[in-house]
Amino acid sequence: MAEMGLGYGSEYQLLRYLGHHRIELNNVINSNTRLSGEIQWLDFPKDTTRLSLDGEYITIDFLHDKISEEAFAALKSKWKNYWSPSGTQPNWDGVFLHRKDNEEEWIIVEAKAHLGEIKSSTKASLNPNIQNAFIETQNRFGIKNEHWFGEYYQLANRLAFINFLLENNINASLLYIYFINGYEKQQLKKRKTILVESKSVNKQIDWEKAIEQEYIDLGINEKAKKYISNIFIDCK
Repeated sequence: MAEMGLGYGSEYQLLRYLGHHRIELNNVINSNTRLSGEIQWLDFPKDTTRLSLDGEYITIDFLHDKISEEAFAALKSKWKNYWSPSGTQPNWDGVFLHRKDNEEEWIIVEAKAHLGEIKSSTKASLNPNIQNAFIETQNRFGIKNEHWFGEYYQLANRLAFINFLLENNINASLLYIYFINGYEKQQLKKRKTILVESKSVNKQIDWEKAIEQEYIDLGINEKAKKYISNIFIDCK
């Protein structure tokens, strides 16, 4: 897990909006997705191994205090059988509970600040648990695709996690937050701000083109899209 960049990057920008512009962030979610109800963000877990002293939720850990100990232990055991007890475990940039019309839904949040963040590599194709999880997930959404272990593996495993929750009667979906002008690494030099590195996406349409290619590569159809919400926030 990388340390958070100061003043740039998806983790910083999400923290900035949660800390300083939460009402604005919630309004963008309410106005631009089907998630138009009450939003209750969970506090991040603490992690003394990081400079920030804060960590991220991993797999089902966000449910630990929300269900009984017995139910959580049973769910944890099911997760180990479903995924990989020894492999890399998915972690989340944020989690919130959405309430609308007396229904509750857990929203798993992913934040992105540059195009490279939607791509990832993996050796998990050798793992039979994950292979089976992908088959189950594709069956749920009516997808037939051989690219889920490719360069867009991250979205594939996020959908597999949503499938796991749904299979265990836990209502859940994904929210992707795409930051525009969100990755400009700067330094102060002689009281002047110097741009050291920029990997920012400057226009929403550039994000949309990249997302479209990702969906095509993974075979994401309308049924799967019902469990994926996207918003775009210009950090400037």
